[in-house]
Amino acid sequence: MGIELTKILVAKDLSKESSNVIRYALQLGSKFHAQVYVLHVMPTVDSSVLNMVALTMGADKLARLNAANEAELAEQTREQLHKIIQSEQELIEEEIKHPPQIEVHHGEPVPMILSTADRLDVDMIVLGSHSKGRLHYAFLGSVAEKILRKTHRAVTIVPPHVGH
Repeated sequence: MGIELTKILVAKDLSKESSNVIRYALQLGSKFHAQVYVLHVMPTVDSSVLNMVALTMGADKLARLNAANEAELAEQTREQLHKIIQSEQELIEEEIKHPPQIEVHHGEPVPMILSTADRLDVDMIVLGSHSKGRLHYAFLGSVAEKILRKTHRAVTIVPPHVGH
């Protein structure tokens, strides 16, 4: 029985290691002729902070401002991810059959990654690990560790300096 990958979800922040993790996922996608989805989860503002601001400026005004800011930030993030994908695609020797799809959502990273993986019915989730000095080898990032514990899908963890 061979490995078959038709859909790959790469979930990444916009740190400097992002491009390596995205390149890794794109290379996997090109080798398996799989569709690659690039996901960025934007954190939401803590509800206690929102409540305090709402008391000052009014809940309706805050809701309008928050919605406008979230939409603008999501668009800027899509543009950044598109630039990263474009530059990484140029470094890949194999032809990419399916253009990568970008998804930007607001929420908590772990539930959002898991629900996106379920919605898209991906075969694999690709995540980066964060280098934290000497402890790097003992602990994965908290998001990666939680995904590993909660998913039934294959997960690939890409260390910070792979592909340098």
